[in-house]
Amino acid sequence: MISFFLFSLSLQDLQEQLDALEKKVQELEKKQIQTTSASPLNLLNPAITLFGNFLWRLDDKPVLTEEGEAIDDTVNMREVEVDFRASIDPYADGVAIISLESEAPGEVAVGVEEFYINVKSLPVGLWEMPPFGARIKFGRFRTEFGRNNRLHLHDLPQSDRPLVTEEFLSAEGHIASGGSATVFLPSPGETALELTLQAFQGGGLQVSPDKTHPAYLANLRWFLPLGDAHSFDASLIGFTGNQSRVASVDVLYRWKPLRQGESRSVVVGAQAFYADQESVEATTPFGYSTWGQVQLLKPLYAGVRWDQTDFVDDDSRERRRVTPYVTYYLSEFFRARASFQRTWSDDDTEDGLNTFLLELNVVFGSHPAEPFWVNK
Repeated sequence: MISFFLFSLSLQDLQEQLDALEKKVQELEKKQIQTTSASPLNLLNPAITLFGNFLWRLDDKPVLTEEGEAIDDTVNMREVEVDFRASIDPYADGVAIISLESEAPGEVAVGVEEFYINVKSLPVGLWEMPPFGARIKFGRFRTEFGRNNRLHLHDLPQSDRPLVTEEFLSAEGHIASGGSATVFLPSPGETALELTLQAFQGGGLQVSPDKTHPAYLANLRWFLPLGDAHSFDASLIGFTGNQSRVASVDVLYRWKPLRQGESRSVVVGAQAFYADQESVEATTPFGYSTWGQVQLLKPLYAGVRWDQTDFVDDDSRERRRVTPYVTYYLSEFFRARASFQRTWSDDDTEDGLNTFLLELNVVFGSHPAEPFWVNK
């Protein structure tokens, strides 16, 4: 009789444990569905986002592309980009970004902006423990030439990339095919020290156009929180390619008071480049860009950028530009920006150029994380 009573109690305890476990599983499934898709049938489908970037420009001088196409006083759907992201398995995620770009109205080029596999774990013991646990990337991706280069066109803080980025890298920044590994290094206090090493096929840069040799890049990034409202972020970047070496410093200061929520912020950033080129008559061009932005209201931002850079193929000549701008968010999916640009240059075709830009940016589908410079 006693044995039967104890056996009944054991069954009751086991049933209660099973009920509690089943309840936890149901709660986890519910959270997974809410955070991934409205239907569990879509859990294996990639998250898809569509971006559209429209630009209207007015110029007081003729402006030509590198191919000789006139783009002054034009209205253009500058880019449509489709972003696919999905978990491949427990060890890796996949990213595919297809772009339809139009540098001049009526001409559209289809390309693979990025396509890479992000290895987040491996079935190896102690992988998550230092010095292991590196974030590994293989494929085609935007290289670690600083924050601006990592951003796509629709996420830029201004309507175009700085002159120094265009001059040293390209008008679209730098994209390459290869591998990348990122590890966290020991650092004091609440600071964070991150090292990224990348190896990729050369070419695609103004300072290193040779595609027949490999190239290598290192980015040492240090993040320093300065109290609850302030932070400082700095990167030292080194690149070496065939007969070309580039050094860069990229810094960012950010102020965002907690008490004022999402309605106030200040961002100040700068990046400098220096190149040593043996292939172009041993030129050593230098250039930099610096910018500041103030959040006036929750949807309204105002800022200004200053660019100054030597010509890559002739460091005795330079280009300069000032770009004040205002950005307004009708919503997180619809943005408008107005800019004015004044350019001074030793190239007579662009010296004294005044340009007005009106940019509209739209987002369809799942919304990715906002870039570092916005607080929406």
